[in-house]
Amino acid sequence: MPRKKKKQKPQQTQDLVIFKEKQETQNEVIEKYSFETVDQEDKIKLSTDYRPFGNHFQYSILLDNQSLAPITEMKIKVRFPLFFTLTRCFPPSISIPPVKIEDNINQINLEFDELSEKSNKEIHLHFTPNTLDHMGEIRCIVTYVNNRDTVRVLDSKPTEIAIYRIAIEPKVVPSDFVREFAQTPGIKKAVKSMGVATEEKIDSETYFDLLAQLFSYQNFQLVAKDIKKRILWYFGTETVKREDILAIGQINLDKIEIIASSLNHNSLISFLTQISNNFKHSIVSNRVVNSIDKIYDLDCVNCGAILPYFPKKGYSVKCKSCNYQQIVW
Repeated sequence: MPRKKKKQKPQQTQDLVIFKEKQETQNEVIEKYSFETVDQEDKIKLSTDYRPFGNHFQYSILLDNQSLAPITEMKIKVRFPLFFTLTRCFPPSISIPPVKIEDNINQINLEFDELSEKSNKEIHLHFTPNTLDHMGEIRCIVTYVNNRDTVRVLDSKPTEIAIYRIAIEPKVVPSDFVREFAQTPGIKKAVKSMGVATEEKIDSETYFDLLAQLFSYQNFQLVAKDIKKRILWYFGTETVKREDILAIGQINLDKIEIIASSLNHNSLISFLTQISNNFKHSIVSNRVVNSIDKIYDLDCVNCGAILPYFPKKGYSVKCKSCNYQQIVW
């Protein structure tokens, strides 16, 4: 007779349930993993950097969370000299915070909710000198709450700042040397662009003649002049570092622009601060406007690029670099 197959015992429902429970238990163990077990000691880093940037200075803050747990309640305090004006923050999502004066120094505060594990936050603050012949320092202090609900403090070392007037010796060069100098390897270029908010249109010759006077007053040597296009070219040598400076003044689309080139970026910023301040004071003393507040810097508030023209009052202008639409005055 054929041998009967042994009847297999069906898998019990209880076994299936037990198997599922075991998997869920394992998942629960993973979910119960706590950030509190992560060691964050010496894994939250603060670094800063200060350097020339266009016609001003940039102070960069990098907060780096190298741990496997987030940090929360971040508060960033930046102290900077009174001779600096905070003109822009990057990324643009960060608005310029209110500036407080404590112990004869400016201070701003920024706050952020959380910095995730293995991530960083980078902030760039743009400072424009408002006067020269000063020394000071800029400093950043960060507080945060770590994964064990403890408040920790990070303190950057103070960065020393010194910005002085420069003296110029006139230097005679042929006009065809201008293009050659502008293409020198390592050459730096900075632009100061301004608009004067007047009720009535002012003849561009007024601004053009004033720029010529200011360049001569700075002791630059005239290289060339295009009266029709309203462009001036001047050349000189800075007396301390002995670096040459090419200075160009032009009136274009209701903008008064001063363009400077040199191998020494700090000298460019000092020169542009000096000559733009002189321009503003001259405009007020000649009663073109009654206040310096009516002379606007034409830098994009979003990205910092020079705006294409000075718009009329209440009208907007679009930045060609980032397409941000803005009203200047």
